[in-house]
Parts: sequence; C-alpha cells; structure tokens
Amino acid sequence: MTDAAAPRPSALDGRTAEGLSELILVVADVDVSFAFYRDVVGLAVDNESSPTFKWLWAGPPGRAQRIGITTGPLSYGAEHVRGPQHFAFGVARARIPELKARLEAHGLAVEGPVTFRFWNAESIYFDDPDRNRVEFCGFGDPAPADPRER
Repeated sequence: MTDAAAPRPSALDGRTAEGLSELILVVADVDVSFAFYRDVVGLAVDNESSPTFKWLWAGPPGRAQRIGITTGPLSYGAEHVRGPQHFAFGVARARIPELKARLEAHGLAVEGPVTFRFWNAESIYFDDPDRNRVEFCGFGDPAPADPRER
C-alpha cells in the first residue's frame, strides 16, 4: 500500500467539536434582521456597534456560540472570512496546530492560524467543496472586553 492510499485521520479524529462557534448570515437589511433575532427570537446582544455587522449570542453570553448579521460581502476586517456562507466550529485552542496539519493532509489549503486578541482566540480557515468558508475557532479564557478591538 502506498502512502497516498493510506487512510488519513479526519481533522477531529473521532473527537467531537465543542459545538457551532458562529454562523454568519448574509441579509438584505442588517438592522431588520438583527431586530428579528434579538426581539422575536430572543437572542442576547453581543455587539451592535457596527452598522454593517452585528453579533448576537446563540448560546449563553460569553460562550463561543454566536450569530453574525451582515449584508456582505463576508469580510469582517480580513480576507479569511468569505464564501457564499461562513460558519465556525468551536474547538480547544491547543488543538489548532493539530487540526491544521490534519486538514492539510487531506490536501486542503488552510489559512491561519489567525489570532483574535479581542476574543482570546485563534482560528484556521478552509473551504468546503461548495466554497463555503469553514473555520475551527479555538477560544481561550475570555479576554477583557475592550470595545475598541471589536
């Protein structure tokens, strides 16, 4: 058996992700959709300071489960967030190098790690077969809130 034919372990290698970290929704009107998810669905607000990109908690506030609302294109200050859609799986931050290596072993181009000081997080990015942008986001302990860095 050649090395190319040898089975390769999946990135998560049988261990589960820590849940869906984030889902970015591209919408026609940020304020209308933000109000819907806040006022109708009842999600708690994470950050509403930008007119073009707002965040809600999709789980307990402070946990890595959020929904982003934007008109697109998918770019929150960096090229790594693109796709037709973008979503992230939460993982232990210490696993980011291992996950990157496993994804690359499958022939995927992996961007990152990208460090987010304001979230105390590190992420890697790759495309699925439909060019959706997938992220593994490894959070550390929450960083002190500093609205200038959001």
